[in-house]
Amino acid sequence: MTATRSELATRGGRICPVCDGAAEPRIDLGDFRLLRCGDCGCWASDAAARGASTSFTPEAYFENANLDRDKWQVLLRRLDAQRGGIRAVLDVGCGTGAFLRHLRDALPDARREGIELDPGRARTASAADPAARIHTADALTGLAQAQGPFDLVTLWDVFEHVEAPTKLLAGLAARLSPGGRIYVQTIHEQSLLPTLGRASYRASFGRLRHPARRTHEAHHLVFFTRRGLERAARESGLRIRELWFDRLHRGRMDGHPLVTAATALLLRAENALGGGLFVNALLEPISGRAGRR
Repeated sequence: MTATRSELATRGGRICPVCDGAAEPRIDLGDFRLLRCGDCGCWASDAAARGASTSFTPEAYFENANLDRDKWQVLLRRLDAQRGGIRAVLDVGCGTGAFLRHLRDALPDARREGIELDPGRARTASAADPAARIHTADALTGLAQAQGPFDLVTLWDVFEHVEAPTKLLAGLAARLSPGGRIYVQTIHEQSLLPTLGRASYRASFGRLRHPARRTHEAHHLVFFTRRGLERAARESGLRIRELWFDRLHRGRMDGHPLVTAATALLLRAENALGGGLFVNALLEPISGRAGRR
């Protein structure tokens, strides 16, 4: 990435935080805007730079983290051939440490580290798994403090919160051990709900803002297309080994029960048809490139 921090669309500029392409404002939601990159198709939000408010409440999300147990097991099954070689794991944005606790049982011999920005959640993660080393910091600062190298790095619902995700991905790639993998779960911008949110804004000539705002919450900064994920991986010396889709569990949603019920039904139908609100990417180094940035 060659853009300066202030030039990034996530900081109020016009440069795509994924590929350095030109990001143009397309949706004005009042206290923040959504900008689209013509190169990789990703969208970026300047909500953080503008101090926009969000309706997201973290309590239900983190208190029900164990509802994602099936997703954790899917990831470990996909890594099954490599599991004997997983000696060190870094969970970026580890929250209250639910996934690290799961690894304590699934991979008891693996060294576990986590990075968590929120001090309260970091303390909870440390108390729940005293053997895990938790760094209370932003992702890049925590990465500099981590011991490494790592055989597995995970980012569960974190990538969309990072103002310069490709820069972070390159830093993570440099800390992989030989044969190491990076796993990313993030929002898929071409999924049904984000698409409907943007469509309602366009169809109403910008008068109907709530659906777009609700599907592009102000606490999220980057919304990825598959092409954008491929571009970010390539720029970081990585490639996508596997890619699959899944959905957000209703128990981790916030909002009115009728809205969450309808949303869960839509997401289930989309998932049954092979798509999903979440895109999951398992990344591996391109031979001779990762670790050199």
